[in-house]
Amino acid sequence: MPCPCGSGKAIAVCHLDIDGRFRKLRPSLHPPGTKAGFSHARCYLRGTCDCSEQISREHYISRSVLEQLGAILRVSGAAWLNPGETLDATINSLAANILCTRHNAALSPLDTEAGYFFNVLTKALDDLNRKTLSRRPIFHLVNGDALELWMLKVACGLYFSIGTKDREKVAKTHSIDLEKVQRGFFEGRWDEQGGLYFRGAIGSRITVGNQVGLGPLLMDHTLRFGGAVVSLRGFTLQLIFDTRDQTRGPWAGLVKRPSELVLKKRPRQHHIILTWPFGTPEASVMMEETRAAVKA
Repeated sequence: MPCPCGSGKAIAVCHLDIDGRFRKLRPSLHPPGTKAGFSHARCYLRGTCDCSEQISREHYISRSVLEQLGAILRVSGAAWLNPGETLDATINSLAANILCTRHNAALSPLDTEAGYFFNVLTKALDDLNRKTLSRRPIFHLVNGDALELWMLKVACGLYFSIGTKDREKVAKTHSIDLEKVQRGFFEGRWDEQGGLYFRGAIGSRITVGNQVGLGPLLMDHTLRFGGAVVSLRGFTLQLIFDTRDQTRGPWAGLVKRPSELVLKKRPRQHHIILTWPFGTPEASVMMEETRAAVKA
């Protein structure tokens, strides 16, 4: 039986780990070669002292993801927009100089995996709307670790570029703990409740549209930036990397690090399996597809 990663290899010799669960290895995000010993003032990973002298133009959401949504995107939550206002924007306009070229290149595997995830998601949703007599469930495999870290990258882009609170830039009103950011990227360590969350539960519905939603997660009582919310293709993802002073226990409506997303339309199903480190509890999110008349 072929591995659901799409490689064509048999499951047993591809991504099946010794504990019997699928697992894609977490990518190394350290820049290659000898440590540079330089900190670029405009790179948010300057604390590693491993920057290049050139700054890069980085997209808030990866180009590999944005290109799947069309040439013109409807954006909300940007600094230049009023609350509730949207704007049609091009892909090239959604970028800022916030990473050096060395770190931008090192984090590129996250963009690749995020692009793969949303490509799988798009194809699954399109397939559910295709007329066919097939009832065979279809399986896909995504690196949950990489998707989680991509969301951390998006959160940093939001904080240092377009994130706002009452029309004022978040970077001016709230602090960010860059040690926790670096710990997430380079050590894979998070606060106790930190990590990637999906908004959804059994019976949730997917609304399909090409709108792009970005929003900061703020702790206003301590004036700290804790993460970000991203809405794409009718899915809402939340990344929380700073959970100090947050309510302990499960958060209503949120599923942390789901091991499986089940997309269903009548008797047909697509299963997107997300792989996580050893010891991550299994949790499934089942969502039934509906198509909304939303213009891109």
